[in-house]
Amino acid sequence: MDRTDKDEFLILASDGLWDVVSNDVACKIARNCLSGRAASKYPESVSGSTAADAAALLVELAIARGSKDNISVVVVELRRLKSRAAAVIKENRTRWH
Repeated sequence: MDRTDKDEFLILASDGLWDVVSNDVACKIARNCLSGRAASKYPESVSGSTAADAAALLVELAIARGSKDNISVVVVELRRLKSRAAAVIKENRTRWH
């Protein structure tokens, strides 16, 4: 699958997640977590808005849904990485000019 500039994040996960959570639900949860909406809506369950927080929330959901397989989840936030990289490039250009 080709990536585009519209891609927000990647969810890399084992069958323990995908057996009990659809792609659409996993994306909605990750998007809500990364935007900070999940933390403001469920402060007792979600502590932050990082990719690690999104992955942990997806693992908790899979456990709650009774997954019987091993559950491994990694969320890679693409937009934040892109904006950080642009900031570093801009800083380096300013520093060397």
